[in-house]
Amino acid sequence: MKGKVFALMVHERPEPCQGLKSVLRRLGVDTFSVSSCDEAEHLLEQTHPHLLFSDTKLPDGTWIDVLNLAEDAPAPICAILVSASKDPELFRAARDYGAFDCVSPAFNTEAVSELIQRAILFVQAVRERHARSAVA
Repeated sequence: MKGKVFALMVHERPEPCQGLKSVLRRLGVDTFSVSSCDEAEHLLEQTHPHLLFSDTKLPDGTWIDVLNLAEDAPAPICAILVSASKDPELFRAARDYGAFDCVSPAFNTEAVSELIQRAILFVQAVRERHARSAVA
């Protein structure tokens, strides 16, 4: 991974995101948490996180609202749904709606590490393409 990686986590409840934060820290990913879509929107306007992790329910919206924010972010970002649910329909819907992937607790460090590396490579490549096209 090139440079420092920053992840924005949008969740009201400590779980399931708390366990994920520990794994991300071990991988060297800086995290910042907010508890609402409104806070996420404000922070996305000021920062350019590589990753956006969203819980399924928030006080002012759902994971769909967070994916919409990711789509409209000033810089390309990989959004990942975090859910304790094992419902394959939820995960399929999230991917169909634009999520890069989905994760569930208990977070396997090796699996999360692979996911993060894929997401970072993807978002860096997209950002580089955007930068090249802006110069051209």
